[in-house]
Amino acid sequence: PFDFERRRMSVIVKDEHEVVSLVTKGALEEMLTISSYAEYQGVITPLTDVIREEILAEVRQLNQQGLRVLGVAYKSGLREGHAYTVDDEGDMILTGYLAFLDPPKPSAAPAIKALLEHGVQTKILTGDNEKVTQAVCEKVGLDINQMLLGSEIDQMSDQELAQAVEEVTVFAKLSPDQKARIILQFKANGHAVGYMGDGINDAPSMKVADVGISVDTAVDIAKETADVILLDKDLMVLEKGLVEGRKVYANMTKYIKMT
Repeated sequence: PFDFERRRMSVIVKDEHEVVSLVTKGALEEMLTISSYAEYQGVITPLTDVIREEILAEVRQLNQQGLRVLGVAYKSGLREGHAYTVDDEGDMILTGYLAFLDPPKPSAAPAIKALLEHGVQTKILTGDNEKVTQAVCEKVGLDINQMLLGSEIDQMSDQELAQAVEEVTVFAKLSPDQKARIILQFKANGHAVGYMGDGINDAPSMKVADVGISVDTAVDIAKETADVILLDKDLMVLEKGLVEGRKVYANMTKYIKMT
């Protein structure tokens, strides 16, 4: 199955000729580490450093346009009934890659701006790589003063992370556990934290945040973990909810003082 550490998943298939194959898809960078060959127009050749760099160069261009890229590889002639493990994901044949666009909602940019005017700062925590993340941030008008990757966060002590979360706007290539650690550090620094997500990888962060926010199209575990589920597709509802929440808090405070 897919996991957020190796960033790929594999399936075992058997064709009409009883040939057993392992088919793997995942983040392109990780797929290159387990592939020894490449297939182009039916011809299989060694995956040389030159070919790897050509692939990475093209993928970087796609990432800069905001497209996420998945690599696909396979290996045939496996033993049937074998207890397959991660170790079998090696010496594979890279057969191609898929690029797809998941654009931010049109209301994302004005929502981020409106929240900032109310004193709410937006931070990006994502599993995407730095190129895709940068492209998306540019589209929503979010300035990137600094970016930290998951691999860098793993090397940080809690004290170092406590300082970093105050200075860094964007965190990329994160695992679910790394996201949750960042949220907990924000809380330890004295911040009230709301976290919005819609995937399985967002559930741990929504659970530890002060307020977990999801949408009605999210996966079940995200909706079950969330405190708030947005039914309106317009993200400006976040600002409206914030304003109303502050009004309620102010009125409650006045009432308590009066009594």
